[in-house]
Amino acid sequence: MKNLSISVLIATLFFANLFVSLADTKQDIENANKNGKIVFLVVTERGNPNTKEAMNLAEKAQKSISKSTVLELDRTSIANHKLVQTYRLAGAPTPLILVIATNGFVAGGAPTQNLTPEQLVNMVPSPKEEDVLKAIYEGNSVFVIFSKQFDSNSKKQLDACQSACKSLKDKATIINLDIDDKNEKTFINKFKFDKNASFPITYVINAQGQISSMFNGITEAKSLVEAANKKVSSGCCPPSSGKVCK
Repeated sequence: MKNLSISVLIATLFFANLFVSLADTKQDIENANKNGKIVFLVVTERGNPNTKEAMNLAEKAQKSISKSTVLELDRTSIANHKLVQTYRLAGAPTPLILVIATNGFVAGGAPTQNLTPEQLVNMVPSPKEEDVLKAIYEGNSVFVIFSKQFDSNSKKQLDACQSACKSLKDKATIINLDIDDKNEKTFINKFKFDKNASFPITYVINAQGQISSMFNGITEAKSLVEAANKKVSSGCCPPSSGKVCK
């Protein structure tokens, strides 16, 4: 009877620790996000000989981002099953590193083979980029307006996008960027548009996370709606969308 009691106690402690482990990993990510931190999440498997190298890689990237942290996720742990499902990691090669934005959405990620700290740092999204990520993951279309300060046409284009949003029953989001915003410079440069073109420049991202159209100048709401509903069989995903388009 005494041995049975000890066995029950050990089993109880095992399962208690299992659920604490799950809570800790999930909680650590949430706590980091609440503190405005980017998370470099190292996904590995128990016994993987490359885990230490992956952690070192993430830590090097972390040094370049003041508000960031490095966390580890063991994919083989039963405690992490829900997180593996959430991030769709069941069939992914390991080790890999995910970059999780401060709003909890995955901004990017890659296996560690041939990956550099600089590439990881480049996956870290800007504030407006995080807004785009959130909209895409919530299944909304996105109108990304690049404008110049004091440009009267920007207001007209914003009005057109707002009208388009109403037609889409508010299943669309508007992201307005000033091309001279230093905090958004890296994100703006990812779109590689002609800085001498007619502004505003509007990119339309459909609900599948694909860039479906790009417009210069003022655009009719009808054209914006058509672009938002356009399905692209072979197109490109917006930078840092965390998705792979086919």
